[in-house]
Amino acid sequence: MEQLMVSSPPMATTSLAQGDNQLTLGLQHMLQYVAKSQPEWWAYAIFWQTSTDDEGKTFLAWEDGYFQGGSGAVNNNKGSGSSSSSQYSQAQSERKKVIRGIQALMVGGTNGDTTTNALLADDGTDVTDTEWFYVMSLSRSFSPGDGSVPGKAFSRGDCLWITGAAQFQIYYTCERAKEAQIHGIQTMVCIPTANGVLELCSTHLIKQNFSLVQQVKSLFLSCSPIQFLEKTICFADIGLVTGLPQQDNNNDEKLVDISKKLQLPDSDKLKAVAKKRGRKPKGGGGGEDSNMAALNHVEAERQRREKLNRRFYALRSVVPNVSKMDKASLLSDAVSYINKLKTKVDELEAQLNIDHSISRKQKIITESSSADNQRTTTSADDQVIGANSTAEPEVEVKIVGPDAMIRVQSENVDYPSAKLMVALQHLQMQVHHASISTVNHLVLHDVVVRVPKGLSTEDELKTALITRLEQ
Repeated sequence: MEQLMVSSPPMATTSLAQGDNQLTLGLQHMLQYVAKSQPEWWAYAIFWQTSTDDEGKTFLAWEDGYFQGGSGAVNNNKGSGSSSSSQYSQAQSERKKVIRGIQALMVGGTNGDTTTNALLADDGTDVTDTEWFYVMSLSRSFSPGDGSVPGKAFSRGDCLWITGAAQFQIYYTCERAKEAQIHGIQTMVCIPTANGVLELCSTHLIKQNFSLVQQVKSLFLSCSPIQFLEKTICFADIGLVTGLPQQDNNNDEKLVDISKKLQLPDSDKLKAVAKKRGRKPKGGGGGEDSNMAALNHVEAERQRREKLNRRFYALRSVVPNVSKMDKASLLSDAVSYINKLKTKVDELEAQLNIDHSISRKQKIITESSSADNQRTTTSADDQVIGANSTAEPEVEVKIVGPDAMIRVQSENVDYPSAKLMVALQHLQMQVHHASISTVNHLVLHDVVVRVPKGLSTEDELKTALITRLEQ
């Protein structure tokens, strides 16, 4: 299945069909020229065209491609044992079924046309891993920030040249590079242009060639911009040409003849049929229904991968520290981050409970102190108004937890504050807070002390303090 070309179809209207065919054939010739004019053997050339989605975000999607096969390439999945041989044959059958389904759908089925029959005929050759990787690229799309090799090349504006297993390992997080290596690709090159990225792949180790990069950039810069396809890209919108033997001297003429002979179904009908994914064929399972089932399976798988990738992107945006960029490491880091958040929530809840408990205790102490101050102030005012003074100090004691609040009222004679401090020192009371105020000839002392050992009740503490003050 050499020289496989997958090209963009004509537009639905006749007035635009001729112009679009000219643009597509021009791009097809450019891809063939780049692949064939090099001394090295390149398996295929794909042009990823830039476009914008409904949200205005830029992405890269398939625009055109040219496949000339791998020089001396073999299938990596071909086994030697009977079991491996059976699996290999089954895989080959599935691959051919999908490719024939794409071809049959594109040309509208077998209608007696000799060109159509030749395209659908099985030439007996196997579908190589490189060819299968090329065909499966039809459904791929990339974004400049998704970490893919085409996306990185476009966002940076520099050529990415990957050759050998060691360099492929650097891009192990890129599914495109990983799948290419699995399918036997040893050299992958992505060259950014003004409106897309040219991807070249080979099954051989090819050293970096700056002249090739400059040739591609000059070639695409000198041509007019390529019009992009519709935003809804699926296999029903893509034409497939393959299998016809061609001579190098008249290759371009036969390509033009083949493209003119292909008659595509109406695009609206194709889109309507493509929406019916997941339905089983009602007939015997052959013909167009089986082809659509194969195409729908590939399209459904592509959409499933895109949906899964979007969810991984969303998860990556909320995880602050990601050790590696692969999905397994991302899930592990997300689990660790969630557990860390749970631990932090538990700590904050415990601290909140402690703060509430301290706040309640402080509120109780404040209310008790306020009530005592009001009673003492009222008593002092009554004594001043009534001119009823006494030589003996009046002592009030209130125990709150391990602390005691003491209020002493006495005449401002013979340094009552000094006497009170001496008495507290003698009773081994540790002072936390003390305040002194005078009202006319009276002195008010408010002291907060720690309750000493042996004086556990308010009466005992009051009696001991009065006894010491009277000495």
